[in-house]
Amino acid sequence: MKINKYKKYLAFSKAGILDGFAYKFSALGWLLGDLVSIIILFYLWQAIYQNSPTETINGMTFKDMIAYLIFARVSTTLIFSSSSFWNIGFDIYEGNISISLIRPINYRYRLLASSFGNFLSTAILMFIPLFIVSIVILNLSLGIGFPELAHLLLFLVSVVLSFVIVDSMNFLIGEISIFTNALFGLMIIKNIILSFFSGSLLPSSFFPDWLNAVLRFLPFQSMVEKPIMILLGRLEYMDILMTLLIQLMWVVILSVLCNFSFNRLKKHVVSVGG
Repeated sequence: MKINKYKKYLAFSKAGILDGFAYKFSALGWLLGDLVSIIILFYLWQAIYQNSPTETINGMTFKDMIAYLIFARVSTTLIFSSSSFWNIGFDIYEGNISISLIRPINYRYRLLASSFGNFLSTAILMFIPLFIVSIVILNLSLGIGFPELAHLLLFLVSVVLSFVIVDSMNFLIGEISIFTNALFGLMIIKNIILSFFSGSLLPSSFFPDWLNAVLRFLPFQSMVEKPIMILLGRLEYMDILMTLLIQLMWVVILSVLCNFSFNRLKKHVVSVGG
């Protein structure tokens, strides 16, 4: 029964995949933009390290830093490919949000299924090509080889969990925009917070100790930094297991919050008549 119950959401995943491929030429533009940003990152940090009095900065060599930042840039395209925030915004813009909330199909699961479809299309159109090119660049320029298969597989598991965490956050923030009508402003704030604290711009070793102490109790570091550390082989297998368990814990916590807030929102819409 439960399998049949969730089969209906596959249609939304398929639609998400088709939407992604419908904009394949736009994806090509984003792909080229990401490649340019990777090249800029390389030469920027090369200049920083060449002018540094030491070979390491915050415990990281030039090779460590470049590998981290490039893979973080590539992984971010996939981890942050959630479309839930934008789909909520589209429903608000079209005036369909009330109808969407009271339909028999669970609005949260529908958006998650659609986001997962976008996740898959992004993986094919952008992540895989960027990942391959990044490995070639790192190998030719710094002699960094292909990641170990076990680390690669565990990295992919971690990326999927990171994606669900990000999508849940997008849904929760999207719900706030229903009441505030400040979709664009919330989007900017959300992107700044997630990009900075997740480690997609800099590893946490650059943050002050007090901030890292706070971030340990929040889901941000498990979004980008931890998956990259898994990929680069910086974590022992017990640490990887703990990372995945922490990610799973946040998936559960945020899913409960999403369901709770969705039910409250649905009751509010029904009580005020949409």
